[in-house]
Amino acid sequence: MNSQCILLFSSPAKYVSEATAAQWTALVSEARQQALLGSIYFLLKDLELLTTVPQAVQAHLQTGFHYAEKQKNTLLQEMLELEQVFQGTEYPCILVKGVGYRLSNLAFARGRIFSDIDLLIPHSAFADALSRLLDSGYLETGMSDYDRRYYIQWSHQHPPLTHFLRGANIDLHHHIFPVASNSGLAIEPMIVNSTKLVDSVFSVPSLPYLLVHASVHLFYQEETHKLVKDLCDLKQLYQECIETHSPEQILAACKSMHAEAAVYYALDTLRWLFSLDIDADLLQRLAQFSSAYRRWQMQFLLKHLLSASPLHQFAHFGWFVRGHLLKMGIVTLIYHSVAKFWESRKIKQQQSETQQQLDAATKPKDAE
Repeated sequence: MNSQCILLFSSPAKYVSEATAAQWTALVSEARQQALLGSIYFLLKDLELLTTVPQAVQAHLQTGFHYAEKQKNTLLQEMLELEQVFQGTEYPCILVKGVGYRLSNLAFARGRIFSDIDLLIPHSAFADALSRLLDSGYLETGMSDYDRRYYIQWSHQHPPLTHFLRGANIDLHHHIFPVASNSGLAIEPMIVNSTKLVDSVFSVPSLPYLLVHASVHLFYQEETHKLVKDLCDLKQLYQECIETHSPEQILAACKSMHAEAAVYYALDTLRWLFSLDIDADLLQRLAQFSSAYRRWQMQFLLKHLLSASPLHQFAHFGWFVRGHLLKMGIVTLIYHSVAKFWESRKIKQQQSETQQQLDAATKPKDAE
């Protein structure tokens, strides 16, 4: 295993006592890339290990801590604006993923960095929520007509929205997984098992449902640029969840959302990757919904993705294709791939024609 962040989160005390200068350098570089500096700061601080790491490393971790605190203040200001946008709504407005973790005051969310606000709205109220956001200054980012149709028809969310003045980003969801997948995942239990934040129009799902969502996101995703961060988040989320909720409550959340397989693969991954003590009975009861091939496939790809393996690029491609197949199915994926190819070709042709026109317009007279 070459991921220094995975090694640190697996056994912080051992890593701190044994890490070489080269490992510390690699850790800081990877943690910065994965936006984990602030998270590592709190992890080591809580374990009273922070002062034992090299001074130069402490400085980087403190920088990550200060950046996370600054982002937290920006988030709170943006949430005050959104409180006004959704004031008086009679439907639930659910905060999920990073912002949900942070505003729920989960311990592992301290120092955590996120790029957008993920808001889940029941499908029946989706149009009203979108209208409110558009009226308050949130705009769609530039994208092609095809990409927009993809979001609307096949995805689980509206195209990303950005406020034209404040630059805040919102992903407005009506589900946690693309509708094109026919996965059978149920979203209603997650909405029902949410609790309102104090003096707020917003709610956050209970910990078992946040765990289910994070597991689904990990198992079905096709991206790799923040994979280490997602794995470390999931490990800490499980640890925090199991402290206050029983395995039976986690199992009930899985079953109500029809997400038993995804949660099994996610928890099994935590078990072998971090040597984490996962409740054995919970794993056994979830295992009946799993596939031995899917389990092997996930472990094989992650093993080579998280190391300097000769198969790293192959694993990267395999993870990408696997995620898209799970999200779309083979027929939709083929159609999507062909459509994206022709769209890219069309854009390049238009750019070439535009450049030719510009070259002709700026060509010196004596060059003719």
